[in-house]
Amino acid sequence: MEVKILVKKRTLDLSKVLAATSELIDKQGIAAVTFPNLAKKLGIRSQSLYHYIDNRTQLLSLVGANRIKALNENLKENLVGMSGQEAILKFCDLIRDYLLEDSALAAILYHLNEYERDAEINIELLKVIELGTKLKSDEDEPISVHALVGAVLGYVFFDRSAIFSGESKEERNSNYHQMILRLIETV
Repeated sequence: MEVKILVKKRTLDLSKVLAATSELIDKQGIAAVTFPNLAKKLGIRSQSLYHYIDNRTQLLSLVGANRIKALNENLKENLVGMSGQEAILKFCDLIRDYLLEDSALAAILYHLNEYERDAEINIELLKVIELGTKLKSDEDEPISVHALVGAVLGYVFFDRSAIFSGESKEERNSNYHQMILRLIETV
């Protein structure tokens, strides 16, 4: 008598793990990203996740890096042929709009201090900063892309919170642009 053993073929890969993590963040927030929660969502044992990632920090770094790659592509597509002050303002607007739409990436970025310098998320974020630096029309312009990205992230943080929920969209946009223009206009 011949006995056949059915082996379940592994169909899980890193991209599926990252997609499930993104979905968890979108629906339940970054605190919900635990190996047990992720394993349950994927229908696997939590130990199986270690075939793809070392820990939660690496997982969030990879999810953030993938989303920043998409942001960078969006920036490149929308900034072709632009430079100087107009390009910098558009650069900031595109990042802000993207982060207001992508709650997972916004949440991950507010934990940026938890990642090592060589983490995937930081590597991808540096590419965005490099792109912003290339938009400057003159090396002598007193524009710090570091300050711009920091200002955008800070503003997104407050845009996403309830603290300024009484402001209209027009007021938020006006105040935001006023802040960015103060950073990029020459003195």
